[in-house]
Amino acid sequence: MSASTRTWLVAYDIRDPKRLRSVHRTLRKQGIATQYSLFTLLADDAGLDELFAQLASLIDPRRDDVRAYAIPARARVWSLGRPTLPQDIELTGTQAAAHLLDLLGARAAARQSSAQGHPDHA
Repeated sequence: MSASTRTWLVAYDIRDPKRLRSVHRTLRKQGIATQYSLFTLLADDAGLDELFAQLASLIDPRRDDVRAYAIPARARVWSLGRPTLPQDIELTGTQAAAHLLDLLGARAAARQSSAQGHPDHA
């Protein structure tokens, strides 16, 4: 993970069910679903640019909306209601946040290995 890699929240509002599935599938490969239309992922600016180029080919910009928000390393998070992350992950406390970053980092590393042509990560 490079020094310019950051945690991002990517939110989307997609009107058409077919486009919605395509966007969801693309984001699921990059990060972790935090809520129904919200993903958490690790990326540098180039990686986010690449992701948005992929998403741009899937959406209708007149009807759909996709946004990415950089999350600072020491962000405070409050939540209410049913969690959508796996049971052992909470976004509160440094140990839980570190666990989430480990999961995201593992996905990012797998993507990078796959992009470099390693067949065991394809």
